[in-house]
Amino acid sequence: MLATAVASLPRGDGWAYEFKWDGVRALVDVSDQGVTIRSRAGNDVHGAYPELMAQADGVGDVLLDGEIVTIRDGRPSFELLQSRMHVRSADEARRLASDAQVTFIVFDILRRFGVDLQPRPYAERRATLERWAIEHDGWTISPTFDDGPATEAAAREHGLEGVVAKRVDSRYQPGVRGPDWLKLRFLRSGDFVVIGWEASAGRPAELSSLVLACYVDRALRYAGKVGSGLSGKTARQLQLMLQPAERCAVDDVPRVAGRIVHWVEPTAVVEVEFATLTDEGRLRHPVFRRIRTDKPAEEASGDA
Repeated sequence: MLATAVASLPRGDGWAYEFKWDGVRALVDVSDQGVTIRSRAGNDVHGAYPELMAQADGVGDVLLDGEIVTIRDGRPSFELLQSRMHVRSADEARRLASDAQVTFIVFDILRRFGVDLQPRPYAERRATLERWAIEHDGWTISPTFDDGPATEAAAREHGLEGVVAKRVDSRYQPGVRGPDWLKLRFLRSGDFVVIGWEASAGRPAELSSLVLACYVDRALRYAGKVGSGLSGKTARQLQLMLQPAERCAVDDVPRVAGRIVHWVEPTAVVEVEFATLTDEGRLRHPVFRRIRTDKPAEEASGDA
């Protein structure tokens, strides 16, 4: 079941609120046939998470919905999780499990003792999940709250990704993105220096994304790329503004096959909206907002 994005949380009776975890959605299925872990896309990913396979072994018939996360400094780190997501070698998965252990944060139970719980209301499923967790030590259950504003404030204070609101009488509908589950993702905005622009190999003169950096301790640091939100008109305007440069202004920009990069002088500033920054200072889920002709490049530190 999927959540619909909203600009603000619903209020009033009949809603439960949970933190939005920055990880990978998964279903853990334990039955007589063994343990399987499937991603949101339906792919079998059990080989990447041996510690979850061991944890689930022997817990009895159950189907759990939740989020696979890695925790660093008390909060989820998607960057750390990325090292685990596409591993298929058993030896490599075991090695990584010791360095970047994952946790499965459970927020729903869809089957128990062979009984399909999906048609039952969220409140009933939640009560069943909490009873199940008491019987099975070591599992992490996503907390739920009845105060939306307080949940949002706590999530912001602890640097979490957002909040999900769920109708307490909603049944579980796989694949449905409707009004019963709503998600509020926290967004930030900041100013970044354009150090280059990318085009596809088939259209080398057509700007499709910007290569960005920001000033950290008076030195430029690569911050990622943005293409979402760029209109054709703005792209053409930027191409007229940007002055070609012989080389990249920073040293660690990754190259992508099939993409042509045009380096430019680091003078133009743009505002970008984004979800978070990785530990290396890379933008996650960036969206272009506007050109900042009112701000000098030296003041573009990634903050608004």
